[in-house]
Amino acid sequence: MLEAIASILAQTRSVDQIIIWDDGSEDGTEDAVAQIEDRRVQYFAATNAGKSAALNRAMQHATGDYIWICDDDDVLVEDAAETLAGVLDTEASIGIVGGSYTRFSDGRDGRQRTGPGYWPDLSAGPPLRHLLEDIFLFQNAMLVRRSCYDRVGPFREDLHRSIDYDMIVRLATRFPVHMVEKQVFLQRKHDGLRGPAAQRHAASHVENVWAKQDAEVFLGLRTHVPLSLLRAMYDGNPETVSRAACLQRGAAYARHGLWDEAMSDFEAGVEAAPETPLAETELSICRRAVSGKHGVTPPPEALARLSLLRRGSVAGRDLAGGLGRGLLWSIRRAASERDLRETLRLLGLLRRTGLRLQSASGGAREVGPSLRERSQIPAAAYDW
Repeated sequence: MLEAIASILAQTRSVDQIIIWDDGSEDGTEDAVAQIEDRRVQYFAATNAGKSAALNRAMQHATGDYIWICDDDDVLVEDAAETLAGVLDTEASIGIVGGSYTRFSDGRDGRQRTGPGYWPDLSAGPPLRHLLEDIFLFQNAMLVRRSCYDRVGPFREDLHRSIDYDMIVRLATRFPVHMVEKQVFLQRKHDGLRGPAAQRHAASHVENVWAKQDAEVFLGLRTHVPLSLLRAMYDGNPETVSRAACLQRGAAYARHGLWDEAMSDFEAGVEAAPETPLAETELSICRRAVSGKHGVTPPPEALARLSLLRRGSVAGRDLAGGLGRGLLWSIRRAASERDLRETLRLLGLLRRTGLRLQSASGGAREVGPSLRERSQIPAAAYDW
C-alpha cells in the first residue's frame, strides 16, 4: 500500500486530494497511513462492506472535478496524472481518458515485468466496441470527470467481482473514451488466494472466476448497450447498419457466454436484411464472437437456433460461416496448447456452423454491401 501511495505523491502533476478508504482491514493500514505527513491524504476507516460500498462512500468525500481510482497494491507511473489530466484539460468533449499498463511481480530475483495480457487492436474500431468484447482498461489507467460518475450512478454493491468492468461499460456507453498510447501504471500479479474473504479462489483459477462474473455483469448491462449507440459505430446503408449493430451486440454477449441473448441479437440482425450477403465488416464481427479469451461454449439450444438461421436465408448462412471462421482461431489455440479434448469439441462445433462461405449455387460467396466501422462514435449518439 505504501508504495502505491508513494507513487501518487510523486506525480509530476500534483494530485489535490488523496482519499484512503479502509474497508475494515486488519493489516495495520491505519498505522501505516499515520506515517505519511501530507495534508492531501485523508484517511477514513469503516466496517467491511465490500469494494463497491467503499468506493461509493469514498466518492462522497471527493471534491475534485477529476476522479482517479487506484488499487492499494499497484504502482503509478510518475507522469500518469500529467498525461491523463492533460487530455481532459484540453478536450471538453471527452469524459474518460485511459492508458496502457504493464504487469509485474516481485520475487527473489527482483521485480519481473510482463505485458498487459489481453490488449485489443485499438487502431480498428472505437474503444467502446473493444470494451464490450473484453475488459482491457482498468481504473488505475483511467481519469474520469466527476460529472460522468454522477450521471451513470453508483457502483453496483451486489457484485463481488468485475465491479470495474460494470462501471467502465456504463461510463463508455454514455461518454466518449479517449486512449493515449502511453503506459500509466504497473499492475501487481499475485500467486496466492484472491478475491473477497468469503469467495477466495486460487490465482490459477482466475480466468474461470472472472468469466462467470463478467457474464453476470453483462446480464445487468443489457439496457445499457442500446442498438442506437451501436448503429453509430457504422457507416453504410440503413439496413446493413442496423444488422451490424445487432451482430455486434450479439458478438459481445457470445464472448461472455450469454448465448440466449447473443442468438436473439443474431436473429434480429438477420431479419433486418435476410437476403443481403454480410459485408466483410459484419463477417469480422461474427469471427470475433467465437474467438474470445474465455473460450466457446454455445449450448445445444443455441446451435439449434443457429442451424435454423443457416438454412433460412443468405444472411443466416453467412452468419454461420463467419462464426465458423472464428472457431478456426479457437481450434488453432487449443491445438497449440495440445488440448486434444478441446480441439475435438471445437471441431464438432465447427461442423455444425457451416464453415464454407458459398452461394446457394455452389459458387463463390456473393460480395456483401459496403460497410465501414468508424474509429469514433459521433457525440450525439451518446444521448440515448
